[in-house]
Formats: sequence, C-alpha cells, structure tokens
Amino acid sequence: MPDFRALLGTGSFIFMRHAESEGNRDGLMQGRLPSRLTELGREQARRAGISLKPKGIGTLLSSPLDRARETAELVAAEAGVAEVRVMEELTEIGTGIFTGLTWKQARERHPDQYRLFVQRSWDAVPGAETSGELYDRAEAAWGELLELFRSGERTILAVTHSGFLQWIIRSTVQYRSWMPLFSASGNCHVSELAVDNRDLGGGERSLYLDWVRVNAPPSPTSPSPGA
Repeated sequence: MPDFRALLGTGSFIFMRHAESEGNRDGLMQGRLPSRLTELGREQARRAGISLKPKGIGTLLSSPLDRARETAELVAAEAGVAEVRVMEELTEIGTGIFTGLTWKQARERHPDQYRLFVQRSWDAVPGAETSGELYDRAEAAWGELLELFRSGERTILAVTHSGFLQWIIRSTVQYRSWMPLFSASGNCHVSELAVDNRDLGGGERSLYLDWVRVNAPPSPTSPSPGA
C-alpha cells in the first residue's frame, strides 16, 4: 500500500480514463492494441480539459498507448498544460487471448475461459496480466506519483485505462482481488484522490485522504465495453 502518511501538504492525484477510441466504438477488448480516438472521443477529451482547467494541473502523465496519449494531449491543450509526460506503468492491462475480440466473439470462441472470466475476471484468461502483477504495477505507479508530490507537485493528472484504473484504486486500500469492480470505467471518467496532511504544530499532524468525483465523467459518453 502506498504510504500516504509520508506526504506533507495538500494536493490531488487525478486519474482519468481515455476518451472513446475506435476499439471502444466497435466493442473490442483492446488491451494494448493500438486504437485512435473517434471524433466523439476527441470532443470528450476537449471537454474534459475545459472542466479540469480550474484544477491548475501541474503535471500531466499519460499511458504510452495512443488512445491515452491523444486524450492527454487534447486535455493539455484545453487545460493550459505545457507538457505531457509518458509513464509506462499507466498502460492498460494485458488481455490475453481475448485481445481484439468483442464480448460475443470471446464467448463463442473461448466458451470455457469466458465462463471462468465471468467468475474471476482476467485472472481466468490465458495470457492476461494477473491480479498480482497488476497490484505490483499499481504500487510502482504510486511510488512515482508520491515522489512527484514530495518534489513539490500538488495537482497531478494521470490519463490511463479502465482496467488499470481499477488497480490504482485497489492498491490504496490493499485490495488484491479483481471482484467486485469499482464503477470507474466510463470514457473520460475522472477519479480524484484528495490529500490533506497538515502540520498542526506540537508534533501533531492531520492525515486525511478522500476519493472524490468517482464515476463523474465530464461529458456524455457512448457505451464502451473495451478497455
């Protein structure tokens, strides 16, 4: 679990899923496949940037996948952020033998694995990234994020993916299982972890964390079953 007690000060870690991609539109399980944004997705990203501008984002990080990077660049342009930095740990989960398939295709081509997937999520899919690997990757991502906070950054935005966003949230509460899922999967969905750790004097400190704006996309989104 990230040691948020070591932080001193107030700030926000903001996480956003990328905007609608062509794979989302087509109902594909994308995993790490390349997929550009749709026109709707570009509009979602622009509107997200406008809504986030009042936050005063100091650092904007992105998954290396093109749908996330395009989202981050559009957000940066609207929010007045000069640079988008790629962070490898923010990439989407590996989806194994389901990669590139629709839900219907996965059910028809891999019926046994699909039945187990419904019960155990991606841990049941051959070739997919395991929950243990994802938890470790989320902790590594938090390590870099906390270091940014300690270096003076106070409002950090990370553009990532629905699958990995689950683990960003899970790792803050030491939850190591896929189920149940958190409701954090809409395109341009925004989740924010607010930090308020203050020096009260006399050797005392306040320690406060709060997940806010969970499941609050800044604009209407289309159905997006792909990650």
